Amino acid sequence: MKGKSALNILVIETATSTELLAASSGGRTSDRTAASRVSHSVTLFANLDAALGELGIGIRDIELIGVGVGPGSFTGIRIAVSTARMLAQALGTPLVPVKSQLLYAASVAAAPGEYVLVAFDAKKGRVFGALYRFSDDPFSPVEVMAPGDYEIARLAPPARGKRAFAVGDGAEKYRSEIEAHIPECTVLAGFAPSGSVACRIVGDIYATNPERYADFTAVVPFYARKSDAEVIMEEKRNGLRKE
Repeated sequence: MKGKSALNILVIETATSTELLAASSGGRTSDRTAASRVSHSVTLFANLDAALGELGIGIRDIELIGVGVGPGSFTGIRIAVSTARMLAQALGTPLVPVKSQLLYAASVAAAPGEYVLVAFDAKKGRVFGALYRFSDDPFSPVEVMAPGDYEIARLAPPARGKRAFAVGDGAEKYRSEIEAHIPECTVLAGFAPSGSVACRIVGDIYATNPERYADFTAVVPFYARKSDAEVIMEEKRNGLRKE
């Protein structure tokens, strides 16, 4: 493998309706990130081909893969992780898992001391979210509230009185609740994560401990919540739900 600045990197993240697909090579990034109205399984490989074509490289030139593991849409996470694992196995490349919320937060480019709340709509009055505080390294903000399944009333209060931003479809849906807890917060509507930032984060994480990311089978989805089907099955096993 080459030094981190020279690696050909591919990043996939599909925890929401926004599809992050980016590749970097030789200091250039092809960012195909966009909102999708169809399943990511329909658009992912076309965007992959377009990104590689723009950079003038082939899939066999990819040396490192990063994937957003959630939490977010169960289906979206499965698509991203299964695709990334398949590619890592076929290409023999390391695979770096990244919490999806970090990719969004770092893309805001907040200043030191500012907060970023990331919230993906999780239905049932909850969000798959996280809260970060920025310091001198814009690519490695401090986790104030780690990625997980939250109500806004629990996720937002630590940033009260601070300069903050909120991103994600959950932030837009629960704008009033967020602003009630953080009056200084700016909700960034229609926000999309940055492919170049995602590639930088994946490269930085990998460089800290390359051996850790050699086994693609160690990368699994982070759902943060049981699916409705799992809940039903558990209730049936415990006699809490009738057929």
